[in-house]
This record gives sequence, C-alpha cells and structure tokens, in this order.
Amino acid sequence: MSDSTQKSRPSLAARIFRILAGYEIAVICLSLLFLLTFFGTIEQKWFGLWATIHKYFDISSLIVLPTLGNGKAIFLPLPGAYWVIVVLGINMLCGAIIRARKGWKKFGVLLSHCSILFMLIAGAVSSVSKEEGHMRVLQGEKSDYAQKLFKHDIEIFQYDENGDREAPAIIRSKYIKPLGPNDKLEATFEKFDFTVEVDQYLPVSLLALDSPSNPAPNGVEVVDGFFITETEKDIKQEEANMPGCYLSVKDAEGNLIQRLVLWAGNPYPVSFTYQGQRYGVTYLMEIWPMPFVVDLHKTLGEYHPGTSIPSWFQSNITKVDGKVREEYEIVMNEPARHDGYTLYQAGYTAAAEGETPSSTFAIVNNPSDKWPEYALYASTIGLLIHFLMMLGRFAGSSRSKKNQTTEPSAS
Repeated sequence: MSDSTQKSRPSLAARIFRILAGYEIAVICLSLLFLLTFFGTIEQKWFGLWATIHKYFDISSLIVLPTLGNGKAIFLPLPGAYWVIVVLGINMLCGAIIRARKGWKKFGVLLSHCSILFMLIAGAVSSVSKEEGHMRVLQGEKSDYAQKLFKHDIEIFQYDENGDREAPAIIRSKYIKPLGPNDKLEATFEKFDFTVEVDQYLPVSLLALDSPSNPAPNGVEVVDGFFITETEKDIKQEEANMPGCYLSVKDAEGNLIQRLVLWAGNPYPVSFTYQGQRYGVTYLMEIWPMPFVVDLHKTLGEYHPGTSIPSWFQSNITKVDGKVREEYEIVMNEPARHDGYTLYQAGYTAAAEGETPSSTFAIVNNPSDKWPEYALYASTIGLLIHFLMMLGRFAGSSRSKKNQTTEPSAS
C-alpha cells in the first residue's frame, strides 16, 4: 500500500482536542455533579445550606469528602463541584460549540449550547466575585448593615466627651491575613499621632484567661491576664473560625504606650489612654452597609429534639428601600431577593426568659445573580426554534412523500 493511501495519524493537539470534546468527559462530569448534588442535598439537612454550598461548590474545594450527620466522613473522595463545572465548560466549548456543525439549520441547538455555557460561566463569576456577610436582627428591631464573613478589620477610634465613638481608622483584613506568626505589620494614621504594630497573627485562635487551672503555654504572651492560642479549624462552620493577634501602640519616638490582645470573637472594644484621650480598638468582621433596611417582625423556629441543630425556621420581614416597602417570608431554603442581594435564613436564636429572639440572615451580593435566568430564557428559545424547524422539515417531508405516492403511474 502506498504512502498516499495511508491514513495520516492525527496530531497530538488534535487528539487532545478530541478527548476534551468527547462525550466521555461530559458523562463523567455530569455523573460527578449528580453525586455532589446528592450528597450536598443530604448534608445540608445537618449542617445548613450556606456551609454545605461552601464545602461542595467553593473555588477552594479541590477534594470533597461527604459527611454523615455525626460528623464522620464517608471515604469517597470527589472533586469539588467548581472544578468539575470548569472541565464541563471546556468540554462544552470544544464539543458543543467549536466542533459542532454550523449553519442556520443548527442555530437553535447552537443557541442552547451557548446559553448553557453562559450559565456555567455565571457560576464561575459568582464564585470569585460575590460578596457574603451575616446580618443578625432582634425581633422587633431593624438593621441596615451586615458584616462580611472571613474579613476581620481592626478599627481604632477615639471617644468624644460624651463617651461616643468618633470615626475610626481601619486596618483592612487584606493586610492582616497574609501575616505569618513571626511577621509584623506597622500602620500609621493621619488622624492619630501614634503608630500601631500588629504581630503574632493566628488565623484560627481562641482567647483564654490565664489562670491556675488554665495557664498560658510556654512562650505564649499574656496581656492583662489574657492570651490567644492556636486551635483546630472548624470544618463544619467556617464562620466560627476566629483570628487573633497582638497589637502594640507606640508614640512618635517608638516608645510603647499600650500592649493589647485582640480576638475577632470578642464583640467589645479594648481601650487605652494616650495624652489624656481615651481610645478603643476592635477586631471584628468588616461592616457592610446595605442599600435597604430589614425590619424583623417575627422569627420562628424549631430544633431537632435534644440537639441545637435547627430543623426549621423562618422570618417575617419588611424590606424598606426609600419609600418602597415590601413584605417577605424567608424560610430556610426560600430566600428573598433585591437588586442582586439575596437574603437567606441562616440562623435562629430562641428566646430565653426575659430575652428577645433573633434571626441571622446570610446576605449575598452576586453580580451574576440574574445570568442563569437569562441563560435559561435563551436556551428555551433556542430549543423552541430547533423544535419548530424540525417540525417544519418533518411536515414538508411528509407532504413530499404523500405527493409521490398519489402520483398516477405511467401506462
């Protein structure tokens, strides 16, 4: 056989493209997404919707181990859903769009494929650009701000003559989080004539009281009877992991004014005095102003018997945006939406005697919140166009065959 009749072997790039565009990858990805959705749906019953979504769908989740209600992991390592969707998106781009047949007869199918790919892109944009926070509201009260999760800022402020806080100077979380245990961060402020130095930062820590029954470990600094120590990360509730650090306040010559210990789980400010003025320092989640007000009328909930795990809770609220007032009933898996903001029922605190119950809302601001909806509309239109075109071709073919069978035969 001559060389000209031999089939040329496809190049390496062509073989890689054929694999990426193949049905095998699509089937594997869809099967993995089914398993991830199945285990995630079961798991959210025990750990809540917000925590489960972060575990299975966050960009940082490379490998996921499904977990039972008792916290025991099932040894079935699965890739994170985010990265499965990335591979599926590449597969769709190569196979359903680039390699697919083109032409006006395939317009509807191509539109549907592009819409599904756009929906996957919306999920990726959401994972890397959305903002998240928590808003806790007491029944009968209002709130117009949330606190961003995993972003803890240090705020330093002066008290006025009436004991009220003045506008704070802020050290943002993005400058604190990269610090290692031996790193230091020095900050100066135009409004203050002293400097501060952050050191011994621990991303997951506990604040403890130094006492005979609980002495500070060797080498751990104690400030005013307190110290911070590193602890294990809570994999079930990421928001329960609190950072801590030490802070030195120094004058212009570098002399120490005050040594402070800060822990993000402490809601109260620590204070110091300098040149007769009183100052306060807090280490709390970043304040996130909302473009609306949440007025909580009623919060209801139940726990599984003998546990602190909620089985059901809901909040009846009024959302006030200027002069516009809207009523919402938010249940565990039925959120409220407002101009890109989504309010989920994330927590419920029952009232002890003499106390007021409260609701905690997980708030998400997602720039691609409406993209899946637009993609769904476009996909529906594409499939409808394809169906009508197929129906038209089928009807035309049927009429042609019918005309051919009814024509008189030649004598």
